[in-house]
Amino acid sequence: MSAADLADRVTIILSLYNRECGMLARRELLHEYALWNRAWAAPHGRYGAAVALLRLLGSGRVRQARGPFAFQRNSTTRIYEYPWAYHQLADLGPSRILEIGGALSGLQFVLAKAGHEVHNVDPFVDYGRGSYDVDPVAEHASLNRAFGTNVVLHRSTLPKAELDCSFSAVVCISTLEHLPPDSIDATLTTVKRLLTPGGLVVLTIDLFLNLQPFCSRTTNVWGTNASVAWIDKLLGYPMVSGDRAELYGYPEFSTDRILSRLEEFAIGTGYPQMAQLVTFRRPVINHPDPR
Repeated sequence: MSAADLADRVTIILSLYNRECGMLARRELLHEYALWNRAWAAPHGRYGAAVALLRLLGSGRVRQARGPFAFQRNSTTRIYEYPWAYHQLADLGPSRILEIGGALSGLQFVLAKAGHEVHNVDPFVDYGRGSYDVDPVAEHASLNRAFGTNVVLHRSTLPKAELDCSFSAVVCISTLEHLPPDSIDATLTTVKRLLTPGGLVVLTIDLFLNLQPFCSRTTNVWGTNASVAWIDKLLGYPMVSGDRAELYGYPEFSTDRILSRLEEFAIGTGYPQMAQLVTFRRPVINHPDPR
């Protein structure tokens, strides 16, 4: 095998690894992630001349033209988080999916367009910034109409939402780090009640560079660095996508190794944070044949 062939095989293997494995979000996007972002105008929506012209003409199609990701402020690391999370669910047929903390972000509508029944549970607390500038319930309904979707909104925290249906997947994009430990515990306890056997828990969790374990500070305006190892223990499910060396709280995690490789990772431009990516699967319990 030539050196060029070997290099090509290594590139393919690394691409497959990065596609399937949870880790810290990378600065360099996989090609399919870039295509996905382009198709859905993620993570910030469209703001070009065509959109401005439609607005000038008073067109009712401005929202469709801007795309589903134009109506919620997003960290720049979402450029990796959103397509990664979507691809974690690629093997699901039409399913019932729960998004925790979806607010007005676009992923819920993209999943609904893909044929899923989507429920979004969010109390609409704008962490770090105060209240929303719009009526979030009315705005959510307007976005459903604009994108031809029927995402079910539950304006509540998950433990108080009183959901009585089961879900094939639970998605939570950079939300848990905003919550105190008791709320994380209660949220994940409810997830375990609602998730079907074989179901997926797809998480992205911010990792703040201005908090422990990188310095002595413990909290900032956005929240804390929640231990992924602790979240793993609370769930008690096998990790099916994750690199413990890049997920805070595991013995394999090293701040020195992370800081010495910062050029590899996506880092928020508005705040010093990275995004941890991890997926768990609830085991399928096979009951013994009574015969």
